[in-house]
Amino acid sequence: MMNSRPPRKSSNGRSRFSKAFSRLINNKIFLALFSLGLAFAIWGVLIASDGSLTRRKVLADAPVSVTGEASLISRGYIVTDNILELVPNVDMIVQVTQGTYDRATASVYNPHFELTQVTGEGENTLNVVFSSQVYGQVISCEPSSVKVNVERYITRRVPVLVELTGILPSGYYLKSYKSDPTSLTVSGPQSVVSGISRVVVRLNQNDLTAERMVDRLALNLELQRSDGSKVESDKLTVTNQSVITGSVIVETELIPLKAVPVEAPEFVSGTPAEGYRLAAVELAASSVDVAASQEILDTISVITTDTPLDITDATESVTGYVRLRKLTGIDSTLPAEIGVKAVIEEKELTRQFHQVSIQVRGDSAGAASLASRRTNVRVTGKYTAVKALTADDILLSVDVTGLEAGTHVLPIKASVINQPDLTVEPDTGEVQVVIAQ
Repeated sequence: MMNSRPPRKSSNGRSRFSKAFSRLINNKIFLALFSLGLAFAIWGVLIASDGSLTRRKVLADAPVSVTGEASLISRGYIVTDNILELVPNVDMIVQVTQGTYDRATASVYNPHFELTQVTGEGENTLNVVFSSQVYGQVISCEPSSVKVNVERYITRRVPVLVELTGILPSGYYLKSYKSDPTSLTVSGPQSVVSGISRVVVRLNQNDLTAERMVDRLALNLELQRSDGSKVESDKLTVTNQSVITGSVIVETELIPLKAVPVEAPEFVSGTPAEGYRLAAVELAASSVDVAASQEILDTISVITTDTPLDITDATESVTGYVRLRKLTGIDSTLPAEIGVKAVIEEKELTRQFHQVSIQVRGDSAGAASLASRRTNVRVTGKYTAVKALTADDILLSVDVTGLEAGTHVLPIKASVINQPDLTVEPDTGEVQVVIAQ
């Protein structure tokens, strides 16, 4: 017969756990550790719930600022060092209450350097100060100070100079260019400002265009010393009528330009000395650039002068500078004068000498007789040399050296004594010579 009652559960497992738990709670070491942990937990809850309790907080890499620059400048001083490069941030330890712990940030304390601490020129020590400590006191700050150099703050008015660079568009002339303003005010440390001589702006002529004959350009400025070296400092301020500026307006005006021929013969006057002539007139340039309005340029075809180079009685080339005629309405592209050379040459002269005697030379000269002992001669050469000749200066001769007795036709040799450059031409080029036995 089957048993209908459910089987009884074993009580061995529960019994073993109960015995183990009893042994644990009766252990003195466990009870001591448990009591200590419980005490710490209760103490933490109490502290967390008490906002008046204080604790320390570390604020690392807190950014630093600088105040009072305008006030310092109004006192006539300026810090020449970059304070924020020397001390970009600080590490702070603050003592704050438990209730304000999370709100006590670096921005609340606002660590900064106040330039009101500056006492005068030279080295000054500035301490880090804090805007507010309502959430707790600053116990420490590293670094807590910085040493800076201080100079007098001065202001100086310097001129603006426009330097031209690049090349103008072909066929145009830069009639005018001027800066607005013509001077600027530079302020900053005395050691820097006192060395600034000018403000320079560079006008690139490549940027000018015929589409804008009149233009206004904003050009970046550059501060320079007297030797042309550049001055750079973040402590300098450039102003125009109290407004800080970094550029200068330059006004430009272009006008048309064309090359006009120079009328060379008009640049010489007078007559050379007798026997001389004007061979050529050489100018330093065959044309000059003229700039003017298009209406005026259309009426100009040649450039001349009112004061030509005088060559009266000249016996050699004459050089000099001649003033060009100033035409109404043209711009300053036309040079004031031009170099001129008048090339003077001596004329050639031909003279006729009549019945110049013919001499016989050679070892048979005593036995020789000429069919004609005289002939006419033409001499050509430099004017002064030919002009001074006489018939006695002309040498006509035949050479009978080595000839036998009989009749000979010999060439006439012709020359001028000590004048080898002259051309001598007898009317008769040869003569009949009879040599006796």
